[in-house]
Amino acid sequence: MKTKRSRTNVELENLLRQLGLALEASGIGIWQHNIAKNQTRWDEQLKAIYGVPKAPLDVIWLESVHPDDLAPTNEIFLRAIETKSDYASEFRITRPDGAIRYLRSRARYFVDAAGDPCFVGAEWDVTDDVLLNKELERSREEARLAADHDHLTGLLNRRSFDFALSEFARKESVNVTLFHIDVDHFKEINDRFGHAVGDFVLCHVSKILLKAISAGGVAARLGGDEFAILIPEDESARISAVLDHIQESLGSPIPVGDQTLIVRCSIGVASAASADFAKLLSHSDLALYHAKRNGRNRAEVFCDEMASALANERQLVQDLRSGLALGQIRPFYQVQVDAKTFRINGVEALARWHHPTRGILAPAHFLSLASSNGLVAELDDVILKAVLSDMESWASLLAGIRVSVNLSADRLDDPEWISKLASFDIPPGRLSFELIETIFLDSLSDQVRENIQTIKSFGIDIEIDDLGSGHASLLGLLELRPDRVKIDRQLVMPILQSVPSRRLVSSLVDIARALDMEVIAEGVETLDHARVLADLGVHTLQGYAFGRPQSYADLTARLEREALEFQQAGAISAC
Repeated sequence: MKTKRSRTNVELENLLRQLGLALEASGIGIWQHNIAKNQTRWDEQLKAIYGVPKAPLDVIWLESVHPDDLAPTNEIFLRAIETKSDYASEFRITRPDGAIRYLRSRARYFVDAAGDPCFVGAEWDVTDDVLLNKELERSREEARLAADHDHLTGLLNRRSFDFALSEFARKESVNVTLFHIDVDHFKEINDRFGHAVGDFVLCHVSKILLKAISAGGVAARLGGDEFAILIPEDESARISAVLDHIQESLGSPIPVGDQTLIVRCSIGVASAASADFAKLLSHSDLALYHAKRNGRNRAEVFCDEMASALANERQLVQDLRSGLALGQIRPFYQVQVDAKTFRINGVEALARWHHPTRGILAPAHFLSLASSNGLVAELDDVILKAVLSDMESWASLLAGIRVSVNLSADRLDDPEWISKLASFDIPPGRLSFELIETIFLDSLSDQVRENIQTIKSFGIDIEIDDLGSGHASLLGLLELRPDRVKIDRQLVMPILQSVPSRRLVSSLVDIARALDMEVIAEGVETLDHARVLADLGVHTLQGYAFGRPQSYADLTARLEREALEFQQAGAISAC
């Protein structure tokens, strides 16, 4: 019996030793708490976890629990005591060295041999697991953020915007206003300042939009320089407040190196109830289109008239494509006269569209449509071919008369057009290209410089329109060296009543003469205008005082009549 008992004791000691080794290896600390006596017993492993040299019966557990976890952790323990049920908790402790650790605790209620209620439990350090899970959750959150947000601005991306709009649509009786925003001339900002500044501008606009929305609103970057914000209301006062905030904030210049830049935006606004959300984006896009078309840096609110206007415009574009193919667009000609003799020394070719139902249309009715729909090149070619054909038939009537053809500035940057130009039979000294759009003369590309020199080598002159309007700088004129310049009609009109206007025109003439350029004044309405301009040194006059734009047939008749009159006058003089 004694031998059996000894063997049992040895086995028990071995078992306890193995259990101790297992607990040590697992890092699990054991504790027992006597509820009646409010005493705890910790093993050495638990003391190591807490980092405290605990005396056998001290109660210091709550003193180590992190302040933010103290109340909820203690409440869980008290509830377990009250219900005499198992205890499970996870909390942080602050060790004496300041380290914060995450612990997991499990315990079971029992009554000891003395009849006292007790808990026996285990605790182990789960800090590494908790921090790893937090890191994984942070990574998942970053992934979700990246999937839902624009990487540059932090705004919602297009996918998230569409989802937000669909969520609004699920709600009943919800009114929403959509602001569709586009940065004006963003490509020019990128080209002039670089893409880093372009990105800065996009972030600048994003911050303004975020401040413009209130609780429940949504701001998104739809792509490129296109943004949108949604606000869950459609009251006119709220719409005006949002627009005022955006436009006033954009009015503040932002620093770009040693320069400043003012960012402008075009905004289209549309409102709808949840049942009509399907049309909301198309309506705001249409309003944005009208804002751009009406000069940019403005906001337009959608109305039904916009849709009908767009339909008419699309039909007009289709008509324009057909008109170019069917020869409906022909040049009209306005004469230019010598400022001293009033004899014709040139004509300007101006495009006219013989529309089958709308009659004869001036460029103001279709030039912007041609530009926005990629038809300018075709329009230029149609007019130039017609002018060259007319010049050939006028060969005997155009002695000493130059024909000026309007040319969109973009064509100067097109090497293919220069190659096409070389294939035409153009008589040297008889044709002039007048640049009809603003061109940044101070920053001509190498391609434009090369093309201009090639044009001049063909014997074709270059003219610059609107001298004095701010488009043509002196440095740019020095570099481009056009053959002649036109003084803008807005400067010509007031010279009869305004001494400062006459002085300004006189100064422009002096500048042009100093650069060996001829001067044409357009918008000459009366002979009084003509005489004053001649006295100021203008070479050539153009305006209603000498004739309105007229068809090929009418101009041919006029040239023949004036040629005959000149011959008759010469014959009389000879007699």
